[in-house]
Amino acid sequence: MPVAKAAPAAAGTFARLKSFLWLARNSLYDFHRYRKSSFIDGVRSRENLEAHIRLLSHMLEYGLALSDPRAGFGMDKVRVLAGELSHYLTAYRRDATTDNGIGVLSAYIDYNAGQGADVSEARSLLDGLLRIDAAGAPCTAGSEEVSAEAIRAAASIDFARFMGARHSVRQYHRARPVEREKIERAVAAAQQSPSSCNRQTAKVLAFTHKASIARVLSHHNGNRGFGDQLGGVFVVVVDLRNWNTIGERNQGWVDGGMFAMTLALGLHAEGLGACMLNWSADMNEDRRLRKLLGLDDTQIIITLIGFGHMVERFRVPVSRRRPISQILIHEPPLS
Repeated sequence: MPVAKAAPAAAGTFARLKSFLWLARNSLYDFHRYRKSSFIDGVRSRENLEAHIRLLSHMLEYGLALSDPRAGFGMDKVRVLAGELSHYLTAYRRDATTDNGIGVLSAYIDYNAGQGADVSEARSLLDGLLRIDAAGAPCTAGSEEVSAEAIRAAASIDFARFMGARHSVRQYHRARPVEREKIERAVAAAQQSPSSCNRQTAKVLAFTHKASIARVLSHHNGNRGFGDQLGGVFVVVVDLRNWNTIGERNQGWVDGGMFAMTLALGLHAEGLGACMLNWSADMNEDRRLRKLLGLDDTQIIITLIGFGHMVERFRVPVSRRRPISQILIHEPPLS
């Protein structure tokens, strides 16, 4: 009897050890990608520099959006931003990122000059940037005034009803293609998702040809029974070159998750059905899909989203939600 019991115990121990080692290998797989792509040791690529310019620009935007910014605030960030913009303009070319950065500097100068602060250094730095690339005046950037009433008017929908009508749809009109303009509007809506320091790290790979959809979904086992009905599939990815601290090592999943949810709601607003296809894959499957999509190690796959035109009547899972008492923890005790 003791011998008979020892074999299952040994097998269980071996299985746990194997599982632990596989977890460790997958964790190292993620670690090496972040370590290689991020700029925790300093800027190493154009994308790193672009991300840092956006980060610094947003820090100044943040200050300009406060109720009573201190006159002359953030001059240390102005110097760094101007230096990085100069580097970028010299090494590459003027683009949306530099336009925004130059616009933020201009707004910073206008605000502080109006407050009576000495802006001579900041103005000199801006003039130097415009001499490098004098393609037009700075764009509108920094901060803008809005009204609570305008926001309420634009947001005056029955959001609970809108969300209550959202379902993970698994029945689609096979023969009806999804209009390009609907896809573009949904993606544009998702661009309004919050992102850390406005770095806007998410991108969407969109597939609407049946052959392409099938090839992408062949690497995903959560679409059985309806994948061949889909009018399209999105792959949401995030660029790790945007992050520059150890504390941000998981930020891509946060930003990418918010973007993906807003994208799904954008499809919902366009009258399309959608179903999140979670990318809960190990390193081997991740590599296979990454190879198919042509992604390098700077990108992480957040999720896939299947979508298409719904049939007129169909069934969905009830998926009852937990009681709100289990979700909302109001004023929990603090230690």
